[in-house]
Amino acid sequence: MVRVEYVGTASSDGADVTDLQLQPGEASGIVPNSADLRSLAGPRQWRNGVVPRSADEVIVLANSDRAAPVRVDVTPSAAGQVRVGSFRFGRVAVPVWGDAETSTAPTGWGRPPVLTERSDGHLQVLTEQPLHMTVGWSDRS
Repeated sequence: MVRVEYVGTASSDGADVTDLQLQPGEASGIVPNSADLRSLAGPRQWRNGVVPRSADEVIVLANSDRAAPVRVDVTPSAAGQVRVGSFRFGRVAVPVWGDAETSTAPTGWGRPPVLTERSDGHLQVLTEQPLHMTVGWSDRS
């Protein structure tokens, strides 16, 4: 059973309870609604390397406290189809990128990757040619 009690004065505004967070142990005080908290971006981090062949899974070591949108930069060694995660760049021969934070890319379709909360990014990379890939994101707090 959960009991929510609001104690105010005759001139106080009412309170609408929209969310409850239950925690084991002693009461820890007021827990703010996540919509009332602003997500702040920290300094940008980068991981980069060469993907030599198709069907490689790239693991982006991040382990961020909060989910973060990712920017993926791809430089192919020659023209060919490129896909990173669920984002399809299509057939490219020049450097291209896909940015999940701004939802922009010069070419391609799909959704650029997002690092999920407290986990590393696992991205399947499909390519017809070796390529250099850089992944960047700003940690959220």
